[in-house]
Amino acid sequence: MFEEALQLINNGVGTAFPCAAVAVGVGHQVFVREFFGHRQTEPDVLNITEDTLFDIASLSKLVSTTMIALKFIEKSMLSPNDNIGKFLDYTGNFSDCKIHHLMTHTSGMPAGIPLFSMDHKNGDALNSILDADRCCKTGEEVIYSCMGYIVLQRILENVGKASLDKLAQKYVFDPLRMKNACYNPVVMESMPIAATERYPHSGEWATGHVHDENAYFLGGVSGNAGVFATLDDMILFAGMCSDKGVAKNGETFLSKEVIDLALENYTPDKRESRGLGFQLKGNQEFPGGKGLSSGSYGHTGFTGTSIYVDRETGLWGVLLTNAVHYGRENRSEYFSVRRNFYDKIITEYNQLRKGGRI
Repeated sequence: MFEEALQLINNGVGTAFPCAAVAVGVGHQVFVREFFGHRQTEPDVLNITEDTLFDIASLSKLVSTTMIALKFIEKSMLSPNDNIGKFLDYTGNFSDCKIHHLMTHTSGMPAGIPLFSMDHKNGDALNSILDADRCCKTGEEVIYSCMGYIVLQRILENVGKASLDKLAQKYVFDPLRMKNACYNPVVMESMPIAATERYPHSGEWATGHVHDENAYFLGGVSGNAGVFATLDDMILFAGMCSDKGVAKNGETFLSKEVIDLALENYTPDKRESRGLGFQLKGNQEFPGGKGLSSGSYGHTGFTGTSIYVDRETGLWGVLLTNAVHYGRENRSEYFSVRRNFYDKIITEYNQLRKGGRI
């Protein structure tokens, strides 16, 4: 089942990425769950295992920060239309920014700022983000911004009265039974971790420490990155997304109303289609290939991770890799594999349904 998609991933080992963990399903039914390659290639070659943790990079925005925000929206603890000044004492150049601007990447905040190499007013990196020059007017365009999600992190921490990692554990990881998902994993033999990039300052591999420089600077807990998860963790998350908010145990994780709110396309006429935290397939270029139906939803991560759900069928795919282990410039082949993977799983799924095999 899904032989062509799995062969594609197998062929990518050694060039596009050292290892990959792959799963395909619909709702909470899993069709395939496979592991390929080596979680580390230097200085020792270490095989991938079923419990290998991956740095999911910007998938953290969806799995953690977005889900917490949606839970708070459901609980009426905040609203997408709330101004950020309702929760922050200082808003800098973004006094007109609302929660939905942060979640749809239409805040006008810069895509990235090297917070790790700057001095910050009052020692708070948030001030440097809010004092940054606008890239555009608020609401004018989609500019994918890690900075906006770091601002959202602070808002959620103020509302939830706890740090982001604790909020994620309480509102996401525990309810979905994502037992290994975490920030700042303890590096030990019993918990293998897929190595990402070599640190230029030390020559050591980033293994168990977040790859993103700003997230590392912020202590490994950041609104834009920092979550580590196993394939089984992400299967549970994908199943919930496919089943429109219902967890594997049958409990409602998010109401249908909130899921529908999150999956609405708020930016159909801009450079990317965006829901609340979700990347959507619209008329623009889409990292998940061409085969998924309009409105399909998910997210990607810089380290070589992705999850997408087909809007029409509920088919989902999870692709976890450590592509940046070969360097962040060696990504074009991974992009090609990722697009082809999602194209193949929807094609093979439709063939299987037509043939009565599913």
